Amino acid sequence: MNKFSFLLAALVVSLNAQEAKTAETKAAAPAPEVKLAGGAKAEPKAYFAEVWVGKSIGECLNFQKNIQVLGQQVEELKRLQIFLDNALTTPEKEARGHEIAAKSAKLKGDNESMGKLYNGFSIERPYQFTATKAVIATPISNEEYTKLSADKNFKADTIIAVGEKKYQIRDTVSGQVEVETFGLSLKRITDAKSQLQQLIDLQPKLTKDDDKKKVEKAIKEIQDDLSKSLEEFKKARGFDFNAEAITLPSEAKLAVQITEEEKKAIEAKTTPAPDKK
Repeated sequence: MNKFSFLLAALVVSLNAQEAKTAETKAAAPAPEVKLAGGAKAEPKAYFAEVWVGKSIGECLNFQKNIQVLGQQVEELKRLQIFLDNALTTPEKEARGHEIAAKSAKLKGDNESMGKLYNGFSIERPYQFTATKAVIATPISNEEYTKLSADKNFKADTIIAVGEKKYQIRDTVSGQVEVETFGLSLKRITDAKSQLQQLIDLQPKLTKDDDKKKVEKAIKEIQDDLSKSLEEFKKARGFDFNAEAITLPSEAKLAVQITEEEKKAIEAKTTPAPDKK
């Protein structure tokens, strides 16, 4: 949480407390119990093995969509289990039980299909989906698309259809660190815009001169920082920041968590045998 978030929280609390009675001073909390570090158990180390590499926007999006479908199935089973637990009659319990069994079988089958597609992936194991390359695309209207596509130098692969909307690829970010860094820079801009709007909305509600001065100063600082960030974005990317822009992975790697025994087995297969003398 940055200083502007703290300021917002403090001012909101101040506004809510203006008409409230002063609370009594609470007794000091007891000192926390001190435990010796020697008694703590070390957390088991997590090992991950790369099982699949996505090499296009379509492949990466398909994986994410498949994961979303499995996630929805899991949530549906949780909901049905609650209904089963709350069922009052035997017929209702039997019906819920049959429905859960059918949907559990469907989930198991879909998960096994995912395992075949993605070389052993399973929703029962923690996994890491890491983008190593991403594209930045901005929305275009049908009229803009018609104009672009009429150009003799038009390249169809620069346009992405997401749902009913079309997007034009404007830039590419390559490298895992670079993709993560770019994501953080976008977050800083969107967070700053959100904080600025919150402060502007809060400003007319303030009655204390000290609070008003704090907000005026914070608004000025955010506006300055935001202008600088937007200029840096345009300089680096060649186009203005667009709040409706999307970032899509075009290359990614998928890794699943493995046990220490599985790790040793993999290493044994990949380690060359020593030369015989």
